[in-house]
Amino acid sequence: MSRAVVFAAGEVYDITRVRRLVGRPDLVICADAGLRHARALGLRPDVLLGDFDSLPADVLAAARVEGVPILQVPVEKDETDTELALAEAVRRGAGEVLLVGGSGTRLDHTVSNLLLLPTCPVPVTMTDGKNIARVLRGGEWLEVPREAGSFLSLVPLSPAVTGVTVTGVHWPLSGATLRWGESLGVSNRIVDRCARVSVGEGYLLVVQAWD
Repeated sequence: MSRAVVFAAGEVYDITRVRRLVGRPDLVICADAGLRHARALGLRPDVLLGDFDSLPADVLAAARVEGVPILQVPVEKDETDTELALAEAVRRGAGEVLLVGGSGTRLDHTVSNLLLLPTCPVPVTMTDGKNIARVLRGGEWLEVPREAGSFLSLVPLSPAVTGVTVTGVHWPLSGATLRWGESLGVSNRIVDRCARVSVGEGYLLVVQAWD
């Protein structure tokens, strides 16, 4: 299965962890200033996409000279550069996507990017190095490995997520319902080799986070 990495223009707080997660991707797509993250990891984009409102002109010019394929889109459009980049990854056959730099100082962009996860037709993992976020749909399950200093949080992305079962954690759940406006699933701790999270119905955001 083809694995793509999409670099967005947000922040990366732990490049070492991001490097481990990125590994050797089959496809690299940079959304606008997300190019800087690919450069930091020594990766050459398969395509650089965006309206280029956040990428310095000289960096864009250098990418053109290097022969990086560039897809420029209008500034006035209905999708963010990140949404277009995810769609491009799927169009090119990605079976799963790692989204790097999808969070940062712009809360609106961060929330918008998180809400792209359940709507994407392939599994997407979003990370800034301090957080690893995934979405489980009804009937799906996920194992999260224990790592020093990390927390595990479960946040409902639909009004109610039912049948939530979590094992291998300090506060396990069995068939629980998580609802909007309740913080029952926040800041758990993994105590076994890994935690196992499963969902009956709904969309559940699963976040492994470090301070």
